[in-house]
Amino acid sequence: MRNLRLLVEYDGTDFHGFARQKAARTVQGVLESTLQALLREPIQVTGASRTDAGVHAKGQVVHFFTESPIPPTRLMHALNKRLPPDLKGRRAAEAPLDFHARHSARSRLYRYTLYTHPHPSVWRIRYAYHYPYPLDTERMAEALRRLEGTHDFRAFSIKTPEEQQTVRTLYRTAVRRTRDTIQIELEGSGFLRGMVRLIVGSLLLVGRGRLPPDALQECLHQPTRRLTTMAPPQGLCLIRVKY
Repeated sequence: MRNLRLLVEYDGTDFHGFARQKAARTVQGVLESTLQALLREPIQVTGASRTDAGVHAKGQVVHFFTESPIPPTRLMHALNKRLPPDLKGRRAAEAPLDFHARHSARSRLYRYTLYTHPHPSVWRIRYAYHYPYPLDTERMAEALRRLEGTHDFRAFSIKTPEEQQTVRTLYRTAVRRTRDTIQIELEGSGFLRGMVRLIVGSLLLVGRGRLPPDALQECLHQPTRRLTTMAPPQGLCLIRVKY
């Protein structure tokens, strides 16, 4: 038995998220069916992060067990020939048998991109949220810094069972402005469902002066409070997983 680790990327637009679903196209489902056809054995893929529908990834990590002796480099070439254009492998490697894509991860880095040009762009529409309104990035960065550290982030999650543990650690945050984008980065131990998009949605209100910078921090102590709806998925991308 071998444990293989893959680095994969995907355009999440036409996927119903990462996790396998019976009647929907998902990243896990496509990977498993393609690997099973290639290796001619049952395959179960585990991902480092269960990205939501419409969310992209440049640095998703998965692992799976196989009896096949196929070398990692050959596997990657054969796999990419069979995968669809919106899902590709970047690298394959042998991993220790106890390696787990999700449990072994030390941190995940997500980046949310706002496209701030006055007019929408056909080249940006799939990978950024068009938001052509004035934003104070210093206020946004200050609000985000107040979320760094270990906290209960239940207020920034959706469909979270009461018994689920919702404490997470944000190691680093950043807000960067380029000529026509604003990029919001969060690196943490893990993220709850909808967490990044709910935080970004609140940050937009801070950036427009409709909320004070401490409003997000106050939500940490009021788990049932919601400041805003979620920012749309197309602006969000899983950039890197660290081990």
